[in-house]
Amino acid sequence: MTATTALYCRVSTTDQTLARQRQRTSEYATDALGIEPAAIEVYSDKQTGTDTDRDGYRELMEAVEAGDVERVIASEVSRISRSVRDFAATVDRIVDENEVGLHILDMGIDLDPDERDPYTRAFLTVAATFAELEAEIKRDNITEGIAASREQGKWHGRPPFGFDVGPEGYLTPNDDYETAVVILDELDKGASKRDLARRTGVNRSTVQRIANNRERYVGEPPEPATSA
Repeated sequence: MTATTALYCRVSTTDQTLARQRQRTSEYATDALGIEPAAIEVYSDKQTGTDTDRDGYRELMEAVEAGDVERVIASEVSRISRSVRDFAATVDRIVDENEVGLHILDMGIDLDPDERDPYTRAFLTVAATFAELEAEIKRDNITEGIAASREQGKWHGRPPFGFDVGPEGYLTPNDDYETAVVILDELDKGASKRDLARRTGVNRSTVQRIANNRERYVGEPPEPATSA
């Protein structure tokens, strides 16, 4: 069997879409590496990245260890794992033990099993550390968001960006909540709404609504909820 190029994509909840990651990694494989679409296999998960107990991840590792994969492509370090330990173990299994290439797109990193670059490894370890830290911050932010949403009362109508309406009618932060917090932080640093819309994939009108309702995202006492 001819070795394939494996794309690994992951989102944290079933409500999120994998389409953007699939498009980005697929275009990189075909346009930058010249891989034929028929030689590409997609492995995906809709699960948390804080552990590796995921069906798509396990299938990918089995294919790697069976010699069916020539290279693995992921859009970000955090898509593979938000745990430093698990990410380091994954790199060892893919690159060192099975001599398979690993490409991390957001960092422009290409780990070649024939070229052991300690600086690249060190850089990846730092990136994985930040991914783990972001996961911890996200958990704290969601806890704050749940408390804030309950102070607002039950929500009626379409929920604002970063929230779902839970079964009891209260706003419950979803994975986009973290994106809203990042947008507010970048706005405070002077980033433009146009640039943030391009970088995050969130349209400018939504960026503006996030800015207009920052109390909802930063853990300060929010205004009472009203119908959207």
